[in-house]
Amino acid sequence: MRQQLRLLTCLTAIGLSAPALAQEQEQMLLQKTGIESFINHIWELSPAIGESNARVTAAESGQRAASKWGYNPEVEFEFEDVDGEDKTKLFGISQTIDWSGKFISSGKTASFELQAVEADRDEIRQNTALNVLSSLADYRAAKDIYNLAVERSGLMERFATLARKGFKAGDIDQSEKNLAQLALSEALIVQADAENALAETKQALDSSIGFPLDNGFALPKLPSTLPELPEILNEDQILMALPHLRAMRSREEAAKAVITGAQKNRLPDPTIGIIGGQDAGADMIGFSVSVPLNIFNTYGAEVDQAKADAIAQAKAGQNAFYSAQTRLQAARRSYQLSSRAWENWQENGAQALAEQTDILDRKFKVGDLSATDYLVQVEQALDTQVAAEELHSKVWKSWFAWLGASGTINKWIQNLGE
Repeated sequence: MRQQLRLLTCLTAIGLSAPALAQEQEQMLLQKTGIESFINHIWELSPAIGESNARVTAAESGQRAASKWGYNPEVEFEFEDVDGEDKTKLFGISQTIDWSGKFISSGKTASFELQAVEADRDEIRQNTALNVLSSLADYRAAKDIYNLAVERSGLMERFATLARKGFKAGDIDQSEKNLAQLALSEALIVQADAENALAETKQALDSSIGFPLDNGFALPKLPSTLPELPEILNEDQILMALPHLRAMRSREEAAKAVITGAQKNRLPDPTIGIIGGQDAGADMIGFSVSVPLNIFNTYGAEVDQAKADAIAQAKAGQNAFYSAQTRLQAARRSYQLSSRAWENWQENGAQALAEQTDILDRKFKVGDLSATDYLVQVEQALDTQVAAEELHSKVWKSWFAWLGASGTINKWIQNLGE
């Protein structure tokens, strides 16, 4: 009994509380930063977002270029000086007329393409934030689980040491001593796996950020309370505001504008010219009109191609809308289920775990539990705590999936800063 009491003192001194060592060290070394400033910092310096901004700038220039008149005037000057003959001096100017307004059509096409590129940029911003936050949830969970694994190894090491002493004193038998040593070996394996998982999640987080953070920029904590799902009043309105659906809708409109442009390209543009001056000493003025004849190439195939592309784009948009609708409904249901499980754990499981630990302590004190039984049940308690950390991560990841499916990540981040 004396050996058991010594063992109990060691075990209860370590405790089964949630790990906080690494978090406290991080707070001491790094300044605190919220999710809003963290994500804004990433948006500002992310190479992927910088690339999308450059593509928007390029599309803006393309839209301005496509909206301009497609033909410039042509100037002609002729001078001829032959001995014994009067000089010839002629000056002419000609202009091809965009009779059907091709530049208007190309400008509309480029305008819709610009809108699509802007929507692509919004999607990249959204996906960057979602990937970072999801990776952050994994990293936070892996960090807590690693700290639990370290606590577990320390607990099992002390238990094995006390078991060896107890065996020498005759308080426990060989099987209990061996079980304690096996528990230590298993704990060290679990710790190594947890350390590898932590390194992997940190690498995934760094990759999602896309650039090295400053040393003074701390990783933010997730909010202490889970968000509530908002009520959906108009599902179609939410879906149509999604960046990738806006991009597809703009590209569909651009494809329709291409049809109009292809049809206008079938109409020839006349060239009007005027020339004047002296021809062999005689004053002259001339006027000319030329019209190309679309005989060998009527440009009808381009119209057919544009129509087929527009149909394909429309069908792709329909498919994307249905996929987004399914994703929205699934994300909502997933968050409802996972958050309900977490709330149930907080209301019942966490308290039950604490009570079970107290019961184990009392039974161990009075000798109703052997050291082996106590060890097994303590390990079960630690495993339950690890499962709770994993569940917490899953809940937050399901929330981020909902933000992505509903396109409300920006709104949620802004509300955190208020």
